[in-house]
Amino acid sequence: MLILNAVINGIFFGGSLALLAYGLNLCFGVLNIIHFFYGQTVMVGLYIIFTLTVWLHIPLIVSCLVAVAVIAALHIVVHLGVVQPLLKAPLLNQFLALASIMIILENSAMGIWGATYRGVPISLPVLSIGELYIRTSNLIAFLGCLVVVGLLYLFLNKTYTGLAIRAIAQDTEMASLMGMNPRRVYLITLALVGVLAGVVAAFFVPIYAVHPHWGGTFTLMAFVIVVLGGLGSLAGGLLAAFIIGVVMMVASFLTIPEGGPIAAYLIFLVVILLRPQGLLGARVRA
Repeated sequence: MLILNAVINGIFFGGSLALLAYGLNLCFGVLNIIHFFYGQTVMVGLYIIFTLTVWLHIPLIVSCLVAVAVIAALHIVVHLGVVQPLLKAPLLNQFLALASIMIILENSAMGIWGATYRGVPISLPVLSIGELYIRTSNLIAFLGCLVVVGLLYLFLNKTYTGLAIRAIAQDTEMASLMGMNPRRVYLITLALVGVLAGVVAAFFVPIYAVHPHWGGTFTLMAFVIVVLGGLGSLAGGLLAAFIIGVVMMVASFLTIPEGGPIAAYLIFLVVILLRPQGLLGARVRA
């Protein structure tokens, strides 16, 4: 029963991880760049929610909506100022530029909010079904993930803009010949990635307290999920997120708290050695 508890909570935790990885995967699939500061933008969202809710006493829902808008605007600014000029630059230049933004965000957070942990005091009950105990915060994140994934699926498959994003991701040159504007699609994609980051921050409010270096761990975890599922594969990212969530919870229960991340990264290493394209990624011929 205790292991079942760990599995159930791991599935729910995987929902929040899936949402975290979706933005990173979407960014790579369309723009073919690795969003190295994605976790840091979620961190900024958490700080914004904390500031508005705790310091300014603004209702939590309003604070979350403001955080989503600010993070989307931040992504648009970064895209116009940094990403767009470097789309055709060498990978090393892209890496250094995006890593620089990561450092800027972390040090800015350190200067504004300090090095201490900041969090919104939210107390959520633990649901009990017999001997099964479910953390409400993880359940909310899981249900929210399902809703957001469903809306994202409808957007990408049932709207002209969503279809344009998919077309650009598959073949930019052909999509351009069909009258689509890649620059506009890139901008919309980055704004969408920012919205997802803001939504992740909103779901993480009752789960985590934040500090200036909080984002690095989740950027790395999101990258692991994206690679494990297959770069550019949204379905693969969803599957990998639930696998990582369950493995981390079960391994932490059976061993030590630090055993969860160790087990997750070991599985990641095994998969990329045996199947470099990821679980649902397409095999690339040399």
